[in-house]
Amino acid sequence: MKRVTPGGVPRFERRLRRWYTRWVRPRLSRELDLQRVKLCYFALDYWPLLRVRTIGLRDRLELVARFLRIDWYVLHSHRPREIAQVCAALAARPARPGEVMVEAGCWNGGSSAKFSLMCRLLGYRLRIYDSFQGVEPRDAAVASEEYEYDFSGEYAASDATLRRNLERFGAAEVCSIHPGWFETTLARAPVPDVVRAVFIDCDGAKGTREVLLGVIPSLARDGVIFSQDFHIPSVRELLQDARTWERFGRGVPRIERLGRHLAAVRLWAYAEHRVLRDRRRVRERRMGERRGADRRVAARRA
Repeated sequence: MKRVTPGGVPRFERRLRRWYTRWVRPRLSRELDLQRVKLCYFALDYWPLLRVRTIGLRDRLELVARFLRIDWYVLHSHRPREIAQVCAALAARPARPGEVMVEAGCWNGGSSAKFSLMCRLLGYRLRIYDSFQGVEPRDAAVASEEYEYDFSGEYAASDATLRRNLERFGAAEVCSIHPGWFETTLARAPVPDVVRAVFIDCDGAKGTREVLLGVIPSLARDGVIFSQDFHIPSVRELLQDARTWERFGRGVPRIERLGRHLAAVRLWAYAEHRVLRDRRRVRERRMGERRGADRRVAARRA
């Protein structure tokens, strides 16, 4: 068992991080090279994908191999464990007609290429939203907060870069790209398809709120929203605030923290479980009544 510090990070990983900061980072200048070095440790975090039963073993092995190839060639800002957890949740069942996955914030398209491969295997389409101008600048009131790093302008990449990486490493045929700030795309009108899963990586509370406006009205009954920004105080406060969810009439969600950055938001978990239990009780009662009727008929004949 890994020894975990009070901060939630395994002790071995903390030591490895100190060693990496001291000896590796000063010797490599390219971020992609640093990502490749870290892959030697984090590649094992793809193991949950090997347990997915909705796709065959050969497809699972090929999927992990293609994910590792993306990690080697495309600079991104996620960890393999985060992508594996999102893909495993999406793979809980195949797609129903008209269902999609939504990605809000894609940078170079590393995560987009991975999601597109998973969507193709399961029958989903992938709708990708990004401004292609980097993280949206914050207003003066929010920017004055000293406790939060300002990501404004970072993670900018062109839509041509995204399309090139999708064509080279992913499944471009299942993707649709929607450029623009979220306030002019997702916040303006709900997604026109049933949304099975959402992956938000926009590094800000404003963008997260705008994504919710576009996806929650279209969210599937068993849909799940993933935020890769749960380490950012303002995003965490937004998602944990009951007032955020009042306008949607869907009830306060269950939020599960899956890692330092990633959290899963499930709006209908409790209601679905209750319905399933009620249906099971009805089915058991009917079977009991049928067996009782059979015994009475047999007794009369005797």
